[in-house]
Amino acid sequence: MLKIVYLGPQNTNTHLAALRRFKSKAKFNHAPTVEDVFRAVELEEADYGVVPIENSLEGAVTRTLDRFVQFKQTPARIVGEMELPIRHCLITLPRTSRDKVRIIYSHPQALAQCQHWLDKNFSNAARRETRSTAEAVDDLLAKEGLWSRDEKAAIGSPELARQHKLKAAPIPVDRDNRTRFLVISSMHESGRGKRNKTSLMFALKDKPGALHDALIPFKSCGINLTKIESRPTKQRAWEYVFFVDIEGHESDKSVKRALNALKRCTARLLVLGSYSVQKG
Repeated sequence: MLKIVYLGPQNTNTHLAALRRFKSKAKFNHAPTVEDVFRAVELEEADYGVVPIENSLEGAVTRTLDRFVQFKQTPARIVGEMELPIRHCLITLPRTSRDKVRIIYSHPQALAQCQHWLDKNFSNAARRETRSTAEAVDDLLAKEGLWSRDEKAAIGSPELARQHKLKAAPIPVDRDNRTRFLVISSMHESGRGKRNKTSLMFALKDKPGALHDALIPFKSCGINLTKIESRPTKQRAWEYVFFVDIEGHESDKSVKRALNALKRCTARLLVLGSYSVQKG
């Protein structure tokens, strides 16, 4: 049976994405941090790991990007991805009325994604960041603190509310809210599919026009870029690496040509993975 490790705890969005991808064919274990997911995969304690990489409203999940930056020689490779529509709910005790809520707990991403709705409906309620939406529910249920449980709420998935037998009121969505998740592995390769994507990380040479030169090979080879993101190396001030997603598989002739040209005009190039694209 496959062993899957995901950024947890249970019934968080990453857990739901892992369940959707692997269903009941696997044994699932959660890890408290992105670092712990990578470590379990690198030590071959798990066949696959699942981590968030990007949200359609709030952008890149920098903790995941930074893990690739910090460990350039990691054996973990991206072998798949999936998208999951995000459904947030306001979670409370069954007897709590909305006008009683004085504090709302959730993960920073969830609070940011619901910011406009919170500003309109709970402008006077305090907001507290937690490490996960599951921890937010734990804080809601905790008896200690300045607020009674009747005055607390959390933002999380409907599954979290059902798990604890709490009330869940759907938070209206006025924009498409989706999160993209990566599947990583050091034990398994990714097969080709009808649609493929290749993820890259590269550092530029210190010269004028370096980024322009790095992008030319993709245009010359007719390859579409679907994402470009920069992150500081955290080694030298103002030194950055770039993450790029391109359409196509690294075994495609056009992609091979582009990568060979890119290698010549960059200081460092790493293929993070080449994999089949699946919609969530």
